[in-house]
Amino acid sequence: MTLRQNAFTATTAAALIFALAPHAAAAVDGDAVFDALAAQMEKQGLELAAESVESRGDDVSLTNLTITVPGGDDGFQMEKVLLEDVADAGNGSYVIGRIAMPSFSQTREGWTVAFEGAEIEGYYLAGPNAVDPIASVGIYREMNIGALQVGANGDLVFKLDGISSSMSPYEPGATLEMEGEVKDFFIDFSQIPEPGVQRTMDEIGYPQLSGRMTASGTWNTESGELSAQEKFILDDAAELNVDFAIGGYTAELIAAMQEMQKNMEGQSEEAMGFAMLGLMQQLEIGHITIELVDDSGTNKLLDFAAKKQGTNREGVVAMAKGTLPFALAQLQNPEFSAKVSAAVGTFLDDPGSLKIVAAPATPVPVAQIMGSAMSAPQSLISVLSVNVTANE
Repeated sequence: MTLRQNAFTATTAAALIFALAPHAAAAVDGDAVFDALAAQMEKQGLELAAESVESRGDDVSLTNLTITVPGGDDGFQMEKVLLEDVADAGNGSYVIGRIAMPSFSQTREGWTVAFEGAEIEGYYLAGPNAVDPIASVGIYREMNIGALQVGANGDLVFKLDGISSSMSPYEPGATLEMEGEVKDFFIDFSQIPEPGVQRTMDEIGYPQLSGRMTASGTWNTESGELSAQEKFILDDAAELNVDFAIGGYTAELIAAMQEMQKNMEGQSEEAMGFAMLGLMQQLEIGHITIELVDDSGTNKLLDFAAKKQGTNREGVVAMAKGTLPFALAQLQNPEFSAKVSAAVGTFLDDPGSLKIVAAPATPVPVAQIMGSAMSAPQSLISVLSVNVTANE
């Protein structure tokens, strides 16, 4: 809720999202539907197992569905998942009218998770003979994940009011429109059983935090042009706005990524990272805008830093202003360094907003960016037409 950790909470949330993204089942053969679901989740790095699979007309019921990451922990288990109105879409593919998961509560080692249930509508499950790589990543019409609460030894640690997202109908080569929302969330750091975290967040001035996130975007699946806008709000702290556009995110690239993941199974994360980096060179950067809008968080962080250094807020700001030009000098671009120093200084003196924009006249291939970063890092400023402004 990205929207950046308690491992149990993160595993739970991730498991819910992926598990709730089931895939379409045919008319009666529940085992075939589950096999297709397991195969599709395997492409996403997850393993599925079910104690039983039962067909009832065009519905399929999965009992004690377990989701694990290969080589990870024991995973996460859901007592019941129902796939409703499963229809055969040909070539071993299915469309699931609705995926439903009931509410539940679980306790493990003092941690309690209470979940209100979730559903996904219009989920497409690609079969083994499907040739469309986009369809195989999990296309759906609408997803709604209910409220989630996490407690430790009877005290509330984390609360999320829910997650929702939707997509326009998918057709190969068409443009997908997407929207999503992470509803109100709350975290109480004073209840996290790690004294260091409690003390730090209390000293900063945020023993509790709340916020929310929204996102929207479009993706032309034929040209590979993808644009998105995201807003992440932390109450009484700050707002982060991100707007970007990239090109080259095509069906062919997705197919290559899926093939790479299959061929490199069992290899080191470093090797997979290098392989993924190679594929990413096919992308192009259209523009990227990152804007931080302050809501009292900056001064609290400055006061926290001042306390650690035995000075005051003004002293920290003066130190930052004095050292920043020297740090920027290595960019070998005096004009840009002066502009950044002025913008950051203005923001620290009177926190309002700080915006970083990369807006080249024409899209820049990632391969060119990587080449410039290795041969002449200072050239990236002009290659991407980077600009920094404050309080505008």
